[in-house]
Amino acid sequence: MLDFKDRVVLVTGSGTGIGRSHALYLAGRGAKIVVNDYGVGVHGEGGNEAGPALSVVREIEAMGGEALASVTDVSDPEQVRQMMDETIARWGRIDAVIHSVGAHAPLGAFEDARFDDLLRLNRVMVGGGWNVAQAAWPHFRKQGYGRIVMTGSGAGFFGRRRDQAYSAAKAGLIGLTKSLAAEGAESGIKVNIIGPVSITENALTQGISPKMAPFALPVLVSKFVTLLAHDDCPVTGEMFYVGCGFLARMFMAETQGVVIPIDDMSPEAALAQWDNIMDEADYIVPPTSSQARAHLTAKLEAANPEFAAMVAKAREEHRARKQAQAQ
Repeated sequence: MLDFKDRVVLVTGSGTGIGRSHALYLAGRGAKIVVNDYGVGVHGEGGNEAGPALSVVREIEAMGGEALASVTDVSDPEQVRQMMDETIARWGRIDAVIHSVGAHAPLGAFEDARFDDLLRLNRVMVGGGWNVAQAAWPHFRKQGYGRIVMTGSGAGFFGRRRDQAYSAAKAGLIGLTKSLAAEGAESGIKVNIIGPVSITENALTQGISPKMAPFALPVLVSKFVTLLAHDDCPVTGEMFYVGCGFLARMFMAETQGVVIPIDDMSPEAALAQWDNIMDEADYIVPPTSSQARAHLTAKLEAANPEFAAMVAKAREEHRARKQAQAQ
């Protein structure tokens, strides 16, 4: 059993919905939970309301668990730092952060969409994810261990018609996840992102059919999130589509591509090579931008002897500098 005895987990947006499900399920596995909820409605109404967080804390305590209510606006970095300080003062550590807080904008045609909604959603979801991860980061690095689970969306993975601001904000969390996974690897920090499918009040506002309710239980997502938040999490920098018992890895891939000689490069040359550019056979999945750049470099080396010679010289100079530094 993957237990969380002596582990401390912060769950943002956990006063209601899927975040509440995460908090209760993890508490049932022995985790001490920071129940973070600012008491804001799905479209940004209200705020600074302690009721939702306190209600979940009472549920956890009734189960025999330990929890701390935090009415913190995660889009405010100073409030988040104070929440983290309070967590460390209470339990002396932080082991995992699950960023589940969400925000929404009215669905509609792009020409009617409001830029203010894009800013608000990015502030809460991308900014909130940034703030809670950054507040936990020095503690993770000091103990050589940490887990972060970001909550993305199918809308962020693929885009959703008439839901432009939400799709853009959720897509922003992909870049944050990938960057933090690369940076945290040497410190034992693993960072992943999920796109959940579950019936909550928020999901219903996005047009998901209530007929899905018997199948799209939030706890089914929570059970997978529990794995990603655990010591035994086997991956980092990955994306998953999760819901109704369905689990799938999502990934960004790169085709083998083509190299067009510099002197021949033109829009017409690109069009002539279009089938090869788009060919999905033997695609690769670079875990970071460095690996994607390495693929490009290898292709250019194979096609251009002059470029290959330049790269070889640069590598030799780099090795010489490293040897000189070592001496």
